[in-house]
Amino acid sequence: MNPAEANLAAALADWRAALGAAHVRADAATLAAYQNNVGGLPRAIPAVLLPGSTAEVQAVVQIANRHLVPLYPLSRGRNWGLGSRLPGRDGVVIVDLARLNRIRDINVAGQYAVIEPGVTQGQLYDHLQAHHLPLLLNVTGASRDTSLIGNALERGIGYFSTRAHSLSGLEIVLGNGEILRTGFSHMAGVKTAYGYRHGIGPELDGLFAQSNYGIVTSAGFELMPKPAAAMAVIAKIKRSDQLAAFVEALADLRRRDVVRSVWHIGNRERTQIALGPLVFGQLRQRDPAGDGAALRARAEALIAAAGFGPWSAVCGIPGSAGELRLARRAIRQALRGLAEVLFITDSLLTTADTLSRPLDFIPWVRDQRIMLHAVRPLADLARGIPTDGPMQSVWWPLGELPEHTSDDPDQSHCGMLFCVPFLPPDGQCAKEAMDLTYQVYAKHGFTPFVTLNLVDSRALECVINNAFDRRQPDRVAAAHACNDELTAEFIRRGYPPYRIGPQNTPLVVDAGDVFWQTVRDLKRVLDPNHIIAPGRYNLV
Repeated sequence: MNPAEANLAAALADWRAALGAAHVRADAATLAAYQNNVGGLPRAIPAVLLPGSTAEVQAVVQIANRHLVPLYPLSRGRNWGLGSRLPGRDGVVIVDLARLNRIRDINVAGQYAVIEPGVTQGQLYDHLQAHHLPLLLNVTGASRDTSLIGNALERGIGYFSTRAHSLSGLEIVLGNGEILRTGFSHMAGVKTAYGYRHGIGPELDGLFAQSNYGIVTSAGFELMPKPAAAMAVIAKIKRSDQLAAFVEALADLRRRDVVRSVWHIGNRERTQIALGPLVFGQLRQRDPAGDGAALRARAEALIAAAGFGPWSAVCGIPGSAGELRLARRAIRQALRGLAEVLFITDSLLTTADTLSRPLDFIPWVRDQRIMLHAVRPLADLARGIPTDGPMQSVWWPLGELPEHTSDDPDQSHCGMLFCVPFLPPDGQCAKEAMDLTYQVYAKHGFTPFVTLNLVDSRALECVINNAFDRRQPDRVAAAHACNDELTAEFIRRGYPPYRIGPQNTPLVVDAGDVFWQTVRDLKRVLDPNHIIAPGRYNLV
């Protein structure tokens, strides 16, 4: 047994004593489940730990320091397309925080929840609904089972805004084994730990987003007041050469505060895979014994007939009835002659469903009702309701039927990689970025599935998804070559990604850059033994 193996064996014995044997796993089936990933990346993981409290996380880190065994923390492991559950290196023990799933507090007046990293957006939404709390959640289009803290620490983009600034009063087990609380939360008797995130003195919260200094075990998560009304807006253009003008018009609506939430602008391919499984589901309800391939073809035909052009945009607008009327007027005026616009409210969907039900025997009405029910989960996102509906789009490009897929893409043959550069909200820049994307994807034989998220009046996030079959090694290699080339070219043009998978660390982390040197130096203070997530957004 070499020294590393001896250290691991000793650490495992200590972890079993601290957590209980049931929460220290090194069996082949468990390790395989964590090593499986939609990126098709190889990684050797020696063990998985499942602590259930902050005290147990602290014990895990202290034992790791004692035996010099590195750890990789994850909240729910749903970082699909950007690394999934994978550490940056082989031989790193997973610390899965799914058991830290308590909602510690909800403050209605302060509009925040205090949660642990295992709390999912579905769990928090259900809690708000069950207790009839007048609060709204900034949801993402990912599954209900995604972690709120995990996504926020990766600076994920919600349906209404970025989640980068949604956390406050962080509780962190540092790499050196000590517990740090940020903002005002470290002060005894404080009553404003989550109301004013900056605290007094240097603001440390930002050090723990996309970093490897410690393990966040709880935080305040910002919520929004539940509005009196809400609507979803769908805008569609007919020609690809209108994209630049489309982006400019939507950006102008943001600058003028007509729309304060995120515009999600998807290409035709992205719209098809988002709606395809939802329409299929409606068709399957009507024809449980029908041929799956025929139903899939029918779903695609219905989407094509719905008039979604090369680019479509959707956003959610909360407010009073009067504010929604003003927004409708301004949006129609801004997009007149450029895009077809549809406004959807819950009452409209309910009324349309009720009025059309007696006429369902008419083919055209039946088709409209199918589409009406299919878009409801997407409209729900605009009202702050998390859904698993869009997750089926992961398998749709591979020709799979929704009824034959698993709940976790990592445990399937589905392949997925994301390239996520940030652009200015400039129409011509967006057009050039999409020209580049289609060019690189065509070179490698892939179809890009793209969403351009107009985060605010100054930033446009690109989410470029590559879908492939992991059972085909040549396609896995080609997908990585495609993603690497596109990411590198965006960086060369001055538009680096805001998130990366572990395989792309060398594209952004530069040993000659004072920024990354400083990131490394902070690691030496907060985690001197390099225990937490070695190599993750860092030189060490």
